[in-house]
Amino acid sequence: MILKRTLSVIFLLGISINVAAQNLHFESNAASIENESNALTGWSGDATLTVDGTDSQSGNFSIRAVSTSNNGRILEYYFDASVGEEYTIRIWAKEGPKGTVPGSPAFAAWSGFSGFSVTPIVGTDWAEYVFNLTATSPRPRIRVYTSSSSTSTIPGNTVLIDAVSIVVAGSDSEPPSAISDLAASNTTSTTTQLTWSPSTDNVGVSNYQVVQDGTIIANTGTNTNFNVTGLSPSTSYDFTIVAEDAAGNTSNTGNTVTVTTGALIDTEAPSSVSDLASSNITSTSVNLSWSASTDNVGVTNYEIFQDGTSIANIGTNTVLNLTGLNPNTSYDFSVEASDAAGNVSAPGNVLVVTTLAAPDTEAPSAVLDLTSSNTTPTTTDLNWSPSTDNVGVVNYQIFQDGISIGNSGTVTTFNVTGLTPASSFDFTIVAVDAAGNTSSAGNIETVNTTSSGDTEAPSAVLDLISSNTTATTTDLSWSASTDNVGVTNYEVFQNGISIANTGTALNFNVTGLLPNTSYDFSVIASDIAGNTSSAGNTETVVTPNEADVEAPSTVSDLASSNITTTSVDLNWTASTDNIGVTNYEVYQNGISIANTGTTTNFNVTGLTPSTMYNFMVTAADGAGNISGPGNTVSITTAAAPDTEAPSAVSDLAAAGTTSTSTTLSWSASTDNVGVINYEVFRDGTSIGNTGTSTTLTVNGLTPDTSYNFTVFAEDAAGNTSNSSNTAAIVTLIGTGITDYTSENANLNTVDWTARDLFADRNIGIGTTDTQGYRLAVAGNMIAEAVRVELQVNWPDFVFSKDYDLPQLEKIKAFIALNGHLPNIPSAKEVENSGIDLGSMDAKLLQKIEELTLYLIEQESEIEKLKEENEKMQLLLKRMDRLESKLNSKSNENKKYY
Repeated sequence: MILKRTLSVIFLLGISINVAAQNLHFESNAASIENESNALTGWSGDATLTVDGTDSQSGNFSIRAVSTSNNGRILEYYFDASVGEEYTIRIWAKEGPKGTVPGSPAFAAWSGFSGFSVTPIVGTDWAEYVFNLTATSPRPRIRVYTSSSSTSTIPGNTVLIDAVSIVVAGSDSEPPSAISDLAASNTTSTTTQLTWSPSTDNVGVSNYQVVQDGTIIANTGTNTNFNVTGLSPSTSYDFTIVAEDAAGNTSNTGNTVTVTTGALIDTEAPSSVSDLASSNITSTSVNLSWSASTDNVGVTNYEIFQDGTSIANIGTNTVLNLTGLNPNTSYDFSVEASDAAGNVSAPGNVLVVTTLAAPDTEAPSAVLDLTSSNTTPTTTDLNWSPSTDNVGVVNYQIFQDGISIGNSGTVTTFNVTGLTPASSFDFTIVAVDAAGNTSSAGNIETVNTTSSGDTEAPSAVLDLISSNTTATTTDLSWSASTDNVGVTNYEVFQNGISIANTGTALNFNVTGLLPNTSYDFSVIASDIAGNTSSAGNTETVVTPNEADVEAPSTVSDLASSNITTTSVDLNWTASTDNIGVTNYEVYQNGISIANTGTTTNFNVTGLTPSTMYNFMVTAADGAGNISGPGNTVSITTAAAPDTEAPSAVSDLAAAGTTSTSTTLSWSASTDNVGVINYEVFRDGTSIGNTGTSTTLTVNGLTPDTSYNFTVFAEDAAGNTSNSSNTAAIVTLIGTGITDYTSENANLNTVDWTARDLFADRNIGIGTTDTQGYRLAVAGNMIAEAVRVELQVNWPDFVFSKDYDLPQLEKIKAFIALNGHLPNIPSAKEVENSGIDLGSMDAKLLQKIEELTLYLIEQESEIEKLKEENEKMQLLLKRMDRLESKLNSKSNENKKYY
């Protein structure tokens, strides 16, 4: 009873029947072919390891390894091997997302093999990598690196593996059976569904290749169905399937299925109009434009909406001039594209347009209350009430004896200087608005200056300079003039004509200049007695072409390269500007560190190793306009080179020594960065690497023999410690009996044949009651393989055309009544009589095959429902479109009633 249960469990776990062709990658994990599960069993490493259920080559899972920022980039697997035996190792792999370009993943640093060389993993499509290697260790290691050592500190480099198989080379030369029942169903204009029965193989099928017109287009793993997409409408295709086992044997080509796709039904809507833009906005009109929408067949019309209401259909034109708008009003515009089948794009961007205000033709009111005060021999103060305007007054122009002498902006006072003592002057004011409308002349204020006895003139202004010159303005400044009494005014002259009096202010902002024009400026100082200085220096100013208020474009592609421990190179594309960029300013962690002029690269130095920095660049033009903040580039400087070796192991010791083995242990070595591996030597020859483990059980030793063991520690930079102390042992003499262990199970040195046991009757192990069985075991049992000679029919009959598949309702009723599946023994029956391994496996396979048929029927129903749903969606779209057009027509009719 116990033996039968144990054999059943072994069989159900999928242990191979043929020892010679055993797949040694048998653990239940995501990368297994025959024993796949949502697990990482047997796989380890310092990279971040996860099971990936979204991207697999075979079955439902693969293993994903992602590098970390602390040099974690390893995925590895150990298995038991026979030294000197040749193995064929097959691994499917692909590159995933990259934290750096290139990521350069590879198979590297394998141990316990001869004939291995570093093999890069190239491309983002699944590819099979095959290795034929000879084992030099009883515990060889397979290792995958997510990236090269030069990018070992960059996180995010990804590699995926799947469908791993390890078999003794040449142990399996039998190909799977050919696929002879390939069928196609649910063919549309661009897709078809392929299904077939499983191929049989002496070991097991690991993959099916889907061949389209002689070219492999997919590998389905162990799945026996595949949905072909991307086909052309009204086109004929030939499909075949080739089965492949873990040893790489491929079946003969099976039957060919010819599929002719249907004609194209256009249900695809055009792309959205997402770049609707405006130009030439006036008070009553605007030009709209956009890029052409794309469609699988072709766009036939664009419909324009204003504030949600359709206002025009313009065919395939992508521009429209709208008129009849209201001044100073905001409008929302959008565009929808449609094709000949009536498919309408999703709503695009909404463009908000505000029309300009109506032109201002109304002049300000006249200034009628101009008065004067504080009149001296050379000055007087003018003041008046504000003028009124429909929009707003922006300037007052002051006239002296009919000649303009200055502008006060919106200020309603003005200090007149430079007058002649004992003289009469007439003043008037004219108001101006933003549209250039001027008021009529106001009242005339007559001013009579007083006389003065001061005849000494102030010193000349000799250091007049200009700054901040734009297309229409410039700033003038100068040092104070000296006078025996005191300077009371500075008069500014432009091309010999007085334009302003500044009083005692030593600066003046000149406005109203013309772009690209040369002007000569000078300043004359005067005192209270009306004495004026001689002419000073002339400052010539040339205005630029136009007023530059436009900032350069943002630097959005700042990138880094050549990162070292203390430096990094920054580079970026030149910013654009309406006039021209004159400088780039570089910021490190928010602080300005350099100005590069017009150079678009900069070498940053003086950084600290292993430190993160954020860099950003802004652009500036000659007018001082500065771009917005650009993109931020984050870098981490490289670690300082590691040249320090780990400390030597000083306490290597051996324990548990037997005639053929011993266990070594030692304390962890110390290192400035970290120890990543210990290499163990026996009598001067390397016998293994333990990674970060500080123990190793050494097997395969010779009885009554002395051995010397040493250990070397190694860090990630390849620095190796001095040799450890020597642990000397002498193995025990031995008993002549070799115990069965997982370490020696496959060794040729273990001679099982010499101890063959033959019995004419029954054998009992741990029991004297064999219950009539040839072999009875009271306890657990381990074996390399179990072969069962079946006495029952294998359930291929389930897939015959005349098989009567049980109805699910009947099965549901049977389970409710009996508590177990039909044709499967109940728990009570198994407890009383045990189970026959071959018979039970046939029953379970029959249930699996029946379940497969149920799934195929369900898939067919789902496809039918999908087609009906697509037709319904198309009908609803057409109804929505018709309703929209009816509503639009109704709105148009309302305009006329």
